[in-house]
Amino acid sequence: MLVSGIVWLRLLKLLAASLYAAGVLGAFLPRDLVDRQRAAYFLMGPGFGVSWLFGFILLFARQTSPISTWSIGAMLSSLFTLNVVLWSVGKEGRRGPIGASLAVASLIGTFMLMVLRPD
Repeated sequence: MLVSGIVWLRLLKLLAASLYAAGVLGAFLPRDLVDRQRAAYFLMGPGFGVSWLFGFILLFARQTSPISTWSIGAMLSSLFTLNVVLWSVGKEGRRGPIGASLAVASLIGTFMLMVLRPD
């Protein structure tokens, strides 16, 4: 049984988004700043870039407009998550419940927009 190209793209995007999510969590859970930075730079960063790459490929493969409401919302939400995480791991003392809550909430929002695709 042959699986379509769209299914493979969706799987790769899911794996990249999972790496992105693991990096977000890893940027707040460890006590040591170096461990949090590693999670942000080596998990979240590549996961972010690869999920955007496969996201754009999926948009064009499905012939969906890249300026649809859910697409723009997911991009803005994921950029917000990226910035909150990078700010939080940039210097000791910035990790806190507000930053973690903002990062996780915007991550959940990003996933909801990507999965539900409301218009």
